[in-house]
Amino acid sequence: MPDFDVTTLEPPREIVPGLWRLRTPMTSDALPWIMPYAFAGKHGVTLFDSGYGTAEAKVALTSQLKAIGYAPSDVQRLIISHGHADHFGLGSWLKQQSPACEVAMLDLEVDWFVENHHGDDDWLARSAVWMRRHGVPPEELERERDEVRREESRPKHGHPDAATETERHAWNMRVEADRRIADGEVIEFDGWRVQALWTPGHTPGHLCLYLPDHRLTFTGDHVLSRITPNVSLSPEDDAAGRNPLREFLDSLAKVAALDTRLALPAHEATIDDLPERCRVIAEHHDHRLEEVLAAIDSVVGAPISAAQIAERVTWNRPYSTFGMMKRRSAIGETLAHLDLLQDDGRVVMHLAEDGTVRWERAS
Repeated sequence: MPDFDVTTLEPPREIVPGLWRLRTPMTSDALPWIMPYAFAGKHGVTLFDSGYGTAEAKVALTSQLKAIGYAPSDVQRLIISHGHADHFGLGSWLKQQSPACEVAMLDLEVDWFVENHHGDDDWLARSAVWMRRHGVPPEELERERDEVRREESRPKHGHPDAATETERHAWNMRVEADRRIADGEVIEFDGWRVQALWTPGHTPGHLCLYLPDHRLTFTGDHVLSRITPNVSLSPEDDAAGRNPLREFLDSLAKVAALDTRLALPAHEATIDDLPERCRVIAEHHDHRLEEVLAAIDSVVGAPISAAQIAERVTWNRPYSTFGMMKRRSAIGETLAHLDLLQDDGRVVMHLAEDGTVRWERAS
């Protein structure tokens, strides 16, 4: 493992006796940390989320567990909020350290993960077809493919884990769920009692947890204190007839109705007023819907593609500075808003002669 300065980590924070918020590094300046949560038990520990599948995260998680009296081999149970790499990435490593560790995910997330993250090398090509359909120029997609080829051909140097850096990507992770959790199910272990809450939107089977005895809600990526999670329409969502943004807004109302004194997200700060934060996030999406309509209106006399609309709405930094992965997220989120507007009868979709999907106001 590389030298990782564990002194840069804040010590674990005890939320209530025996429940700890840990901290492990990510690879993003915007979100430098992810917070797994550790439930202490007599003979081991249960984690809610694991952290990124990087060597640095392994060092950090090992150090944080040691600080509360455990080792990775003591992890008896790993409950996953959703199948993204920063939440699930250390799952396979933890199973190696603790073979009896039970990996648990919401049932719908298990299905989504298995169906859409099967490790094939053609993900980029399939995604390029979707992006081209929604207005991304083919030359831009080809530039991205060239960049990926150059990155993959670059020699790996340094520590033995360098060859496994692709574990950062969700579609390359190799671990299976041992337990499928149902919405509303009450899970009991080591004196703890948590309720599973299906909160789709960010992913189809995103899981929040509620501790009624302590009035605590673990929100994963569903509700964050500062930013809003990406809610995108994917090809799989489109084929299944899902409406991710409507699901997300309904899920916000679901967690806002809980009797919560403190919300514990996977990133950023804890949330003292969960209903108010849910209200602010819902208001953000209402504003985005209006921005999407204004972008459609800005092009007179012709329908407009999702990529063109994404260029015209407000992001945390200018769309022109985005790399292709960031543009994928922006276009996917734009499509989620268009899908809701279409459901509400406010916009209509057209297939243009060049094969791209375009949008205009409903008459």
